[in-house]
Amino acid sequence: MYIILDTQLKRLATIDAKSDQNMFYGDTLTRQIADSSTSSDEISGVSTFNSTDPNANSKMWNDSLEGLTMVATDKAAGYLHEGYHLAKYDEYTDRWRIYRIHTVTENVDPTSGVHLVSVSAINLAIWKLGKTIPKKKEIKECRLKDAMSWIMAGTGWTLENNATSGLFADISFDGSTTSQAMLQTVLTSYDCEADAYAHFDQSGLVDDLILELTDELGQNNGQTITYGDNALNIERQTVDSTMVTKLYVFGADGQSISGSNNGKDFITDSKANALYNHDKNTWLEGTITSDTITEPKALLDWGIKQLKIFNHPRINYTVEPTADFQPHLGDTIKVIDLKMFPVLTIQARVIQVTTSEADPTQNKITLGEFATVNVVTPSFIKNMEQRWNDHVKKLFEDARKNANAASVSLITPNGASWANTDTSKQIIARLFIEGENVTSFLSPGAFNWQKINTDGTHDMDWESQHRKDGYEVLIVPPFVGTLLVTIDDEFVRDEAEIWIDTAKTPDGSFPKLWESATSRDYFNGKHYGGVQYAYILSDNTVLGSYARSNDVASDTLFMKYDMAGNIIATMWLKGGGHAGSFGYDEASNLIYTNVREMSADSYTSWICTVPFQNGKYIDHTDSSVKKLVQVDKYYRISVDKEHGLLMGSDTAGQVVICKLQDLQAGNFQPNIEFNLKDFGWNPLPSGTVNDGGFNTVQANGLYYPYAFFTAGDVNNADERLIMGVNVITHSMVFNYSVTPMQDIKLSVPVENGGHFEPEGVYYDAQRSRLVVGFGISEMKGDSLVTAVSHSALYEFPIGWRDDSKDFAVEYPVEDPIPANYDDEYPISPISKINPDGTVEHSGAIDINSVGEDDANASDPDFSDGNDDSNDGVVSCV
Repeated sequence: MYIILDTQLKRLATIDAKSDQNMFYGDTLTRQIADSSTSSDEISGVSTFNSTDPNANSKMWNDSLEGLTMVATDKAAGYLHEGYHLAKYDEYTDRWRIYRIHTVTENVDPTSGVHLVSVSAINLAIWKLGKTIPKKKEIKECRLKDAMSWIMAGTGWTLENNATSGLFADISFDGSTTSQAMLQTVLTSYDCEADAYAHFDQSGLVDDLILELTDELGQNNGQTITYGDNALNIERQTVDSTMVTKLYVFGADGQSISGSNNGKDFITDSKANALYNHDKNTWLEGTITSDTITEPKALLDWGIKQLKIFNHPRINYTVEPTADFQPHLGDTIKVIDLKMFPVLTIQARVIQVTTSEADPTQNKITLGEFATVNVVTPSFIKNMEQRWNDHVKKLFEDARKNANAASVSLITPNGASWANTDTSKQIIARLFIEGENVTSFLSPGAFNWQKINTDGTHDMDWESQHRKDGYEVLIVPPFVGTLLVTIDDEFVRDEAEIWIDTAKTPDGSFPKLWESATSRDYFNGKHYGGVQYAYILSDNTVLGSYARSNDVASDTLFMKYDMAGNIIATMWLKGGGHAGSFGYDEASNLIYTNVREMSADSYTSWICTVPFQNGKYIDHTDSSVKKLVQVDKYYRISVDKEHGLLMGSDTAGQVVICKLQDLQAGNFQPNIEFNLKDFGWNPLPSGTVNDGGFNTVQANGLYYPYAFFTAGDVNNADERLIMGVNVITHSMVFNYSVTPMQDIKLSVPVENGGHFEPEGVYYDAQRSRLVVGFGISEMKGDSLVTAVSHSALYEFPIGWRDDSKDFAVEYPVEDPIPANYDDEYPISPISKINPDGTVEHSGAIDINSVGEDDANASDPDFSDGNDDSNDGVVSCV
């Protein structure tokens, strides 16, 4: 419904698309807060440095009505004149907006011969400001309210300024530019948004015309649009015409950034160039000039912001929602289309809304890059991706079609032959498809262990006892024969063994458990951030490590904090090193870590224990330091007391796991060894600055059979990652990318220079969660203008796959053996074709007789991923 108003804004008639009288059709109402065009070749940006959002330069307010058509003989159609108005009520905002008719078209319908009249109209405020020219004036360091006072003078509209911008900008009124054009400049310079509406008195007359400025229109209440659910159609348009990776930056009067940029008048983005430029020997070049900034450092900072706008293809999304779901202008929503490739999961603000009362099928919204479109993964999508991603799904599909794509690897960490001292042997089955370890997607029922006696018969009793063992079987002497395992793909699961559960909170973010506060330690050192690793103890205090540099390498401060983040106790360990990870046994008050003897001609490192002692300054010679074993490198240590294990890792990605009893006996004999490179990480080489192509390995945590690792450089160049690994099957169970602002809310965003560095990680078995540390930034000071880095702990819940139904069906003991069962079952590895056409893949291993000594009886290196003879594996199909 629209109300027609005359030139004095007095009511004349009401028209309704659903009425028999004064009916209209063809209306299209479009409101926008930013320009959705991505096809321009122009490289331009807001000249003012004080824009909080570099993408604000695309803001462009518009509010227009097109195509409203009536039959010319209808009574109300006689009021559709230029200079008259149409008023439309917006139920969502409880506001009336008035549109001034500026174009009237009269024609004849070629089919019916009926005379028609169509109109186009624009928001009355836009029309009025477009017909007003402010007087000439230049305002240096102008505030928003001062600029708007000059713009609004003489318009007859009331300004309602709800924007909180405290920015200053140089604004120049040249005496020839309209108020509407200057308003668009203000919206970009001060990063605010506009709306214009009318207020009616009780008699139905317009008594006020209001132009409102606000920081952001719309809401962010977690709305999601999903194709096939509440979206009828989704269109993604990607254009790279404005993309640059090398940007020349100039200021007013030809000022260059070279004075603040090592003599260069350009800045580059090598990561974007490698991604988008197919000629690695060239750059995608462009130039941008500010007509107001002259100071080289400010010009450089402005140029860096502008490069972020143009260093990637510009993307717009047009979404046609269902009639029962209508997002509003300015709303922040998530859009999901699992059918699109690549899968569309983005979060962005609605920058344009098109509605039609006469034809709701024309309703659509546009999401664009005026404010950066963030590629996000909503919580339920993240859960799905971790537990069953398209890549793994395709591998299993390939294996079903092609038996040769899969192979079973049996590994024996303690050798395949019995030694006189052996009391048991561990046999581990792993499934590889196209060379990739997918064991974590098999539940215990998938592993059918079979013992073939020397006469070729099955040992049915043994097989019954071990049918629930899953991927790992433990055999004890006497055992002579061939051990065979087949993989039943009926038990392939659509989720890995464990995953980071993003479904615990409504928006999928992870709660903060603790953060540090500014305080002084026992040695009068002032601390705020820099906590490398931290445990929350049973009394709710926090024990953390802090690397303190000295002339040779580094010492470690172990500090206890209260839950308010204040330091309450400190121990100084000389030569303790980075302490990116350490173990702690709260019951015995023992810290497990490295300690080093450092001098000009000596470097010796030990894995050791030391009790936490407040106020003590300790070096490696102190009697409280118990040196367990000497090692040839510095390890970041974690301890799993429940399973009696210690894990060490280094920044190159090498990982060792030892039994605590071996270390306490003075023996460094890793039972498990692997490198994080095996799971796709690319550890940062020593002495290299991370440009985004490497993973800066941080901390580790162990809860057997799972090991956890964090990675991410302090410079925010690479992904922030948390990885979980099954150390028995040597398979990755998840590799979670932590997304700032989505997973963890930051008071200082990364793009604004905020700190976001992963640190420690450990598993809390009582609460089934990972506790993960991050170095983050917050604003400090009375005016909240200083970004300060500090340390915080977050909770990442862990989900566990329920395999309880694997063995729910018990078969009666008296079930007869089928008549066609072949007692002479093949001893060699097999591939079994099931009735449904699926394939069971198998592997086999011969176990020699008891009493035969074998040089390979203890073979700890089963983690190299190669099926060699030392692993005791025969050829597998």
